[in-house]
Amino acid sequence: MAAPRRGIGLPTFGPLAGPESVSLISRTADELGLDGVSATDRLLLPADPGPVGKPCQLPMPVWDPIEMLTWAAAQTTRVQLATTVVHSLFQPPVALARRLATLDRLSGGRLLVGVGQGWTPHEHEAAGVAMSSRVSQFAEHLELMRKCWRPGPVAHAGSFYDLRSSWVEPKPIQDPLPVFVAAVTPDGIARAAAVADGFMFPVTCWDAASEAVRTYREAGGRGPIALRLNPIRDRGDRALERFAETLSADFSRAMALGADDVHWEFNQSSMTLADQCKAMALIADMA
Repeated sequence: MAAPRRGIGLPTFGPLAGPESVSLISRTADELGLDGVSATDRLLLPADPGPVGKPCQLPMPVWDPIEMLTWAAAQTTRVQLATTVVHSLFQPPVALARRLATLDRLSGGRLLVGVGQGWTPHEHEAAGVAMSSRVSQFAEHLELMRKCWRPGPVAHAGSFYDLRSSWVEPKPIQDPLPVFVAAVTPDGIARAAAVADGFMFPVTCWDAASEAVRTYREAGGRGPIALRLNPIRDRGDRALERFAETLSADFSRAMALGADDVHWEFNQSSMTLADQCKAMALIADMA
């Protein structure tokens, strides 16, 4: 079995986020021979508790993933560019399809689309999307985007979206443009198996990752699997020597699960950009 492709999450989220840091990490990934760079998405961060979770006490930059991947594409020549993930329901399907097709063309066909339906009430309310209908709306949203990427004019009449016959351009270079769906619940994973070209899963626990991959395969999913890893959460084990062991162990676990892509994300750690570049060199050197 071939080793998984190796990618790195760009600093588009958190205190180090910005164009200079994205340029440094993306160019370093390209030069080291890594396979890809990726960017995650949040429409907003709640300032009050609301119905779920802990509020964000201070402003936290979350740069738009498509714009930042476009910026990264201009700094690189070969790495794949992945959205991990775009919460697709927060944008009209025709508008998002055109933005993604534009990025694929600007990058010379290097885009991997990762999408999800979102999970926070704050974001759904801000985008005007009902959480009660998001499952069926997400499926139709993806259907219409794929129509927009095919040759010829586009028409659609559905429960959530209508489009009279129109030209939606540009078309992506890749045909088809690969779409991975991110999911964490059994029902969501089964839906991903039914509609996606691949499955994306954020690893917080290896037992949960193993169960998710098993669920995806048993539901009929035959597409590639991309795992998102965040190996550092300020646990006091940030010494690079020990970190090399963590990276290697996680890579071995991902390979054992049959992962095709592994994206390491350091945005939620306190690693400096210099240490992130050193970690990337370790990832590039792993057998």
